[in-house]
Amino acid sequence: MSTFQPGIFDKRFREQVFLEYISQDSDTVRQAIESLLALRTQYRDNAVVTLAFGPALWRQLGGDVDFDAFSLDGRINETQADLLVWVQAVDRSTVFDVARAAHQTLGQAFRQQLEISAFVYHDLRDLTGFVDGIGNPAGDKARLAALVPDGQPGAGGSFVLTQKWVHNLAAFEQLPVSEQENVFGRTKADAVEFDEERMPNDSHVGRTDVDRDGVPQKIWRRSVPYGGTLEHGSYFVAFCCEQSRLDYLLRRMFAMNDDKVQDRLTEFSTPVNSSYWYAPTEEALAAL
Repeated sequence: MSTFQPGIFDKRFREQVFLEYISQDSDTVRQAIESLLALRTQYRDNAVVTLAFGPALWRQLGGDVDFDAFSLDGRINETQADLLVWVQAVDRSTVFDVARAAHQTLGQAFRQQLEISAFVYHDLRDLTGFVDGIGNPAGDKARLAALVPDGQPGAGGSFVLTQKWVHNLAAFEQLPVSEQENVFGRTKADAVEFDEERMPNDSHVGRTDVDRDGVPQKIWRRSVPYGGTLEHGSYFVAFCCEQSRLDYLLRRMFAMNDDKVQDRLTEFSTPVNSSYWYAPTEEALAAL
């Protein structure tokens, strides 16, 4: 039985860093990845490091999963990268040490595209004040939603979507709380989802908590806030058993499906970086 990377489901840590890289020296890429895997093992007592690969790099490394680079028909910014390094640790010092060591290990083989220092905000809330991730499945259902099923290429691994979203909190906070709740589709204070009769069709929950051909389109979210006083938002992270599910939900958010209704949350937050990845199993990583 394959072993998923533990960081996918490990929610112990409040401090996190996400590093996105572009491959720039094909001759030294594999050596750099091998060094990164050794470093990952070195720090395992103090931090959890999760690795995911863009489609071009995964093919170069001989991976058995074929998937597409990020695209939404030009509707939003498309910034597909090659390597994602996600560091989680109990304190900021450890996150910094591990992230810096990982960056140095990659050397000239990769160019950094994005670095996001993220954190858990209060009781798992987004910077808007709404609890994030309440729609996550629990227990075995979480694994069913997040991991590629047995018998399929890449079984036990996960398809990943990451997006850097920049919030316009000033505009959002001008809305009365009741209207903010209509944007999300749930209450702000206690995170109670609206019932079907009350749910606005353009609310975030209304656009993303849906079935497709009778199958619930569940994903496993690990989004976290980032930023300072001038720029802030959410680094969206979603793990899924199939790439097409992630694309379907995005198209519903951006009015690219049959009903042409756009998620109202996009009026107050804008995605500026977007990539698809595959997070391989521990066995697949060891075989690189």
